[in-house]
Amino acid sequence: MSRRFQSHSAMRRQQGISLLVVLLLLVVMSVLGVAVLRSSALQERMSANLRDRSLATQAVESALDTARANLDAATKWRTTVPTAADCTSNGVCPSYTDEGSAGWVNGPTLRGVATQYWIEYLGENSTAMETNGVIPGSETTNRGPMFRITARSNSIGRALVVLQTDVIYRNPKL
Repeated sequence: MSRRFQSHSAMRRQQGISLLVVLLLLVVMSVLGVAVLRSSALQERMSANLRDRSLATQAVESALDTARANLDAATKWRTTVPTAADCTSNGVCPSYTDEGSAGWVNGPTLRGVATQYWIEYLGENSTAMETNGVIPGSETTNRGPMFRITARSNSIGRALVVLQTDVIYRNPKL
């Protein structure tokens, strides 16, 4: 009879310990669950930022293409040096001077990302180019205007992307 009583009291003690172990496991699982939720939220924010930056980069590349097409169409600037007074809607200006200048031109808006570009006249380029190897050692001098196109995304609250490219027109002397 005392044996039965001892086993019954031992069972009661074991039930109390198992409750404590289960509570401890529940706390550990809750902490792991919160950590997984935080990690998931961080990954979601990172992927949203990556998408936003990718869209801004595509929009700025489109603005560079637009500026290059406008520069190609404006053949006047290949023979005439632009002045500060020329720094208007066409976007061709002398070298960059002021952030608030009128040189920034609104570019295309791509998927909600507004862009701007600036075309700077950098001066005349002077390079020596080989004549396709016809006469070894001979060179001909080419001079032509140089431009730098700077394009940026201009949407508030979106990723900021700035890209630059240099354009050199070669006008060979005859």
